[in-house]
Amino acid sequence: MSEMLKYEDCGLKNIWLANGFRYEDLEGIGRCLEIDDIDGLHRAIGHRLVNYKKRLTGAEIRFLRVEMGMSQRRLADSLGVDEQSVSLWERGKRRPAIAAERMLRLLYLEHVDGATKVAELIAQWNDTDRQEDELRRVFEDTEHGWRQAA
Repeated sequence: MSEMLKYEDCGLKNIWLANGFRYEDLEGIGRCLEIDDIDGLHRAIGHRLVNYKKRLTGAEIRFLRVEMGMSQRRLADSLGVDEQSVSLWERGKRRPAIAAERMLRLLYLEHVDGATKVAELIAQWNDTDRQEDELRRVFEDTEHGWRQAA
């Protein structure tokens, strides 16, 4: 396997790509990174964030908001909080209430999938004891799209 790429351009510091990327030399510009199906990669990252059993970090909240194309104000309105609260969450100065975080996860799933299994997700979240975050998340490009590596 070739060397993995630490992918920080998405705003998260713990995303590594096992494959699905290459460097191209462009005349007059130099060496440029190309990632296959970057939208699919971002969907895979987003799905991982909303489904893992841990509270979201500020950077993860920002990632989901940006992926949904929402301003802080629009997300705040959707969650019934003020814009300053969203800003504080994203900067890691405050944590959202669990209900607001769950609603953010549902909003993301609705945005990317168009349908969610709300009762199933709520049961999963209620069983969660907020495990330690993994230090590194590795994603790989497969014939079925981007997935978290085993």
